[in-house]
Amino acid sequence: MPTTFGDLLLAPEAMSTTTAYLQRQKFLPVPLHTLCVTGELPVDIYLCQGRDDAPVLFRRRNIEIPPDEFPKLLESGIETVFISRDHVEVYQQHLEDNVAVIIANESLPLERRLQFLGDTGRSILHEVFQADQLDQTLEAVDDLSNHMVELFAGNEVAVSDLFSVLRHDYHTYTHSYNVASYAMLLGKELGFSSDEKLRSLSVGGLLHDLGKLKIPRTILNKKGRLDNQDWDIIRRHPFDGFVALVNRPEVSRDQLMMVYQHHERIDGSGYPVGLIGDEIHPFARICSVVDVFDALTSSRPYRTANTTNEALETLDRLANDKLDAEMVQCWKALMKKPS
Repeated sequence: MPTTFGDLLLAPEAMSTTTAYLQRQKFLPVPLHTLCVTGELPVDIYLCQGRDDAPVLFRRRNIEIPPDEFPKLLESGIETVFISRDHVEVYQQHLEDNVAVIIANESLPLERRLQFLGDTGRSILHEVFQADQLDQTLEAVDDLSNHMVELFAGNEVAVSDLFSVLRHDYHTYTHSYNVASYAMLLGKELGFSSDEKLRSLSVGGLLHDLGKLKIPRTILNKKGRLDNQDWDIIRRHPFDGFVALVNRPEVSRDQLMMVYQHHERIDGSGYPVGLIGDEIHPFARICSVVDVFDALTSSRPYRTANTTNEALETLDRLANDKLDAEMVQCWKALMKKPS
């Protein structure tokens, strides 16, 4: 019999923290929001009583789920559930089979569809980035980008509404999804409104930090101040991403420049080359603005997130010298535009 939510909360601790940690490595964390609108599930669902506990079976696969069950878990404060890593491919296929139907379902509020696509996108990126298989990553990014274009191009998405449903943490997969979403909205406002251009912005945003997969986690998660050696390693990521993608025929020049140039700055102070002004590709300048905004408004191990107003004030200070001033002003207007 599956464990009920009440049983789970009352279950005594049955194993050491070390054993529980090793058990958790066999499971993939899944945002609960992605399960609230997909009906029956082809995988077993597990819950954790506490952060250091091993997952416990909550709901077996392929059985009818009461419509209020997952919403009740969300109300109780549970945002993440787990599936066995043995069933990841089945789960990913389940998401792919459902995402197109869900984002096209106009009876669902746009906010809910945005949240579903965001949670689904992060889950997919998390898994493919962790696997570190470029073919698999590019295939997943291609599929995800198509879904993003369908939802963003076919609806009037307000940046403020999007901001409210996105997560804001330091994980590369979260940041990549956020940057891709913001880049599409900024590009659309700047006149890059064709599906082809929006798709290119989406793919470039999803891949822009691919080179960070080579950075040791000890540096990415470091709580103290980064030293010069740490920064030398971090500053290699645009080059490493470029090298990984430059010979891939499915990656366009626009997308490649977003990967390679998103840390270049208007005054030549950026990296990896030190380009100046219009030497920087327009798509890379779009990426730079939203990359900085998302970095400022996301929590880091070493600092709390800025408010949106604080982040916009920082962008203002960086306009002209560091970031494209027109694009900064356009982004500020989008952020203040009512939904």
